[in-house]
Amino acid sequence: MLTQMVDQLIQQEPTLLAQRTVDTRRYIMDQWDRTHRDPIDENALAVFLCDETHSSLPEEQKIFAREKGAEVRDCYRNTLFRLLLCGEMLRCGMVTGAEEYCRVFLPATVGALDRSVPPCSGL
Repeated sequence: MLTQMVDQLIQQEPTLLAQRTVDTRRYIMDQWDRTHRDPIDENALAVFLCDETHSSLPEEQKIFAREKGAEVRDCYRNTLFRLLLCGEMLRCGMVTGAEEYCRVFLPATVGALDRSVPPCSGL
């Protein structure tokens, strides 16, 4: 239920939805180019992301785009959930800031692997 609420939040916020669509297109194109010799048609992919029924992508590319699109949607959902969780933990005094939240709840982040970069330094 919570994931559905987060998905609805993204769907109803035009800026988030637009950014997710742009990021999804970029990710699909990058991943396709890594594993295939012929590039994916960027315009056909954009149409596919907006309305699958009007896309001219071949079936193989549609399947690939669905899989990679799901990965991006999951990532956006998880990120938004984690931001909401961090905010609530801050409000309740459970953590002192984003850095502590990341240190405790996201120990596998880049900061945990490279001690020269503080965890969640981008927050």
